Amino acid sequence: MRLDKLTTKFQQALADAQSLALGNDNGFIEPQHLLAALLQQEDGGSASLLARAGVNVAALKSSLTKAIERLPKVEGQGG
Repeated sequence: MRLDKLTTKFQQALADAQSLALGNDNGFIEPQHLLAALLQQEDGGSASLLARAGVNVAALKSSLTKAIERLPKVEGQGG
């Protein structure tokens, strides 16, 4: 994937998703991380777009948090 072909907002969301995955000791960036990162962007349009489509964004964020907590975690000390 060529990151330079993505929009600046999406590049930032991808970096935020990576930080979220690392912070939760997840081994991979999952779609849940990316969606959570997109919804956390203050000046992004994802949350407002979903709200206009009738999605309960607060409930979605809560569900995403729970889903991320259930993802497999990396344990031990790697090299």
